[in-house]
Amino acid sequence: MKINTFFSGLTLAILFIGCDKISDPIPRDLGTSINAGGGVEIIAEPEFGFTDSASIAQFIDTNTWKTSNGADNSTRRFIVLEEFTGHKCTSCPKGTREIVRLQGVFGEQLIPVGIHAGQFARPNGPGSFMYTTDFRIKGEGGNDDVGKAYSDLFVVDGYPRGVVSRIGRVEPETAWESSIQNLLADLPLAKMGMTNFYDSINNVVRSQVDIEWLLPTTEQYSLQFYAIEGKIIDWQLDGAFDNPNYEHKFVLRKIVNGVFGKTLETPVVGSEQKIQYIFNLDDNWETKNMEIVAFIFNRDQAINETIQANSAFILQK
Repeated sequence: MKINTFFSGLTLAILFIGCDKISDPIPRDLGTSINAGGGVEIIAEPEFGFTDSASIAQFIDTNTWKTSNGADNSTRRFIVLEEFTGHKCTSCPKGTREIVRLQGVFGEQLIPVGIHAGQFARPNGPGSFMYTTDFRIKGEGGNDDVGKAYSDLFVVDGYPRGVVSRIGRVEPETAWESSIQNLLADLPLAKMGMTNFYDSINNVVRSQVDIEWLLPTTEQYSLQFYAIEGKIIDWQLDGAFDNPNYEHKFVLRKIVNGVFGKTLETPVVGSEQKIQYIFNLDDNWETKNMEIVAFIFNRDQAINETIQANSAFILQK
């Protein structure tokens, strides 16, 4: 099917979505939202300058895209572990090593994300030769207000800490395995297919999720998109050792659709919602080591629970 035909009948709308509790340092859903034929909603970052359906269709149709896919989660609940860490944290490598061990136990059903935040994530000044990389996600003010928003939400009281599928507050690494085990056999409320399209010339990703609700629920949910990078060799304080060759894994590099995501339609069993984001990558990131992570979480900040997730490398392994 040609893109031009696929996009016939698109209607253009701009989303205005706010957060009524903890403020979002990166406003949600900035950009143009296009309701596409076939039930696909496409949201592009504003810097692309798309003005109508024809301009976005032409962009997609005239570029070359490499495709990668996420795993099948139609019968399994995928679990997201968001770890709070920092390169100056002496104990944080223990958290990373525990996550690597847990990946060996739970495989693709576990999706880790490393959020560098707080005092241990602050880089040294330009006069230093170590710890100068800033792994934090910046908000509108250029400060670490994104890490603070998440730290406040999940009550980060030490490092390393992690929250398993956003249930409750953060826990130390010794508790992660049992928290994952408690969710492992749950029937999924929804299945979420994932496909990435990558244009290497423009360093642009189109990432799409296809959500189908499988079980009834009265809750309301939001969708979150992250871009993460692994195999980053840089400084890390590991115990008493300043290690210049430490491998940083699953580092959160970009929040694609705002700290508190995009509100989804009301869940109805059998209904589907297809959403695609178009966004740029930083030229300093190594694309072959990057994944896109997407997950569905309860939009009530008193609950927050992540009920389904998926991930896929930008370039197929």
